[in-house]
Amino acid sequence: MERTKILKLNGQYIGMQMPYWMGYSVLSTFTSVFLLARELTNSQIGMILALANLLAAILQPFLAAFADRMVRLLLSQLAALLASGLILLAASLLVVSDQVFLIGVIYVLLYASLLLLQPLTIAIGTFFISRGYALNFGVARGLGSLAFAIAATITGLLIKHFSAIVILYGLMGIFLVFVLVTLTLDTRKIGGKYSTHQQTVQSAAATANEEPIDLVSFAKKYHRFMSLIVGVSLLFVFHNIVNNYMYQIMQPLGGSASDVGTSLSIAALFELPTMFLFLAILKFFNVSQLMRAAALFFSIKAVIILLAGNLFMINLAQSLQMTGFALHTMASVYYTNQIIPQKDLVKGQTLMIAANTVGGIIGSFLGGQLLSFFSVQAMLLAGTVISIVGTLLVWGSVEDVTD
Repeated sequence: MERTKILKLNGQYIGMQMPYWMGYSVLSTFTSVFLLARELTNSQIGMILALANLLAAILQPFLAAFADRMVRLLLSQLAALLASGLILLAASLLVVSDQVFLIGVIYVLLYASLLLLQPLTIAIGTFFISRGYALNFGVARGLGSLAFAIAATITGLLIKHFSAIVILYGLMGIFLVFVLVTLTLDTRKIGGKYSTHQQTVQSAAATANEEPIDLVSFAKKYHRFMSLIVGVSLLFVFHNIVNNYMYQIMQPLGGSASDVGTSLSIAALFELPTMFLFLAILKFFNVSQLMRAAALFFSIKAVIILLAGNLFMINLAQSLQMTGFALHTMASVYYTNQIIPQKDLVKGQTLMIAANTVGGIIGSFLGGQLLSFFSVQAMLLAGTVISIVGTLLVWGSVEDVTD
């Protein structure tokens, strides 16, 4: 019966991760395609993405603090509620077709909702892991990347044969599935079927009653962790530039929307081995070493894309997603789990995701401005320099963890 429960739990969590990353693929990969089709400029697109990331960065710590303290609302219910709002925002863009300001406002809220949802999906996973259940986060996240790749490829082809409007219909359908699956997950801290496992009821209740510290106290207590967050933010500047402006990067090299989908699918597929085999990798390397290695490969990838003279070189660089983004995604979850106590774990995981968001703010705004006033090459050069600084900061901030 226990084995059946674990298989069901993993199936439900996979069923939540896959639609989330499909939706992330559809929205983030084709943002430029969609907004350019609505006659917005590169500068306006950069501003919209920067504002969306800024809004998410501001709200993420407060959402995490709320999630740590909430009693009546469950983590799974909070995630489903946020995804429902995302569906409504996507539907509203079907109605608003020619009002640039209103399109911008709605898109900011839509993209911010997507970013706010990500730490909740991770927190739901760590909810089960921290209670001793054999949830395979790596397999679930790896299948999420596979879903990302499939969605990017299919959406690129659909846009080519129809129009950018398919993005909105895709988002609504995908996140409807997300809501339905997420609501089946039991994330009750006390009294739920997954509340206790390798804990006694008394110890679980004691853990649940521990008071989380506020954000200011958290930053003071875990100052080295906060320094790491800054370094990761810088790494994600270039990462977000590539994801948001791949269409513009590929156009001078003869690329199309379909090529963008293919390239980002390659990146997503190369994430799979790392995510599927991460627990095996941990047997040979500790999580601190993996955090440093991932930071290094972020910058190696940046340099290759900067120097790329054709689509093949860009796609070759995308294969380094295996040792950069994928390795960081897995290692950062386990690293945070070991550094931050359970009572503040949602806050810690959210701040790690917020690093991505802050990188998105800088990358989106900087990328849009450099594209409008200079060139693709200037954008890539600036992003590469920032990535290298981020790598150095991560190397100096990661604490040595031997477990």
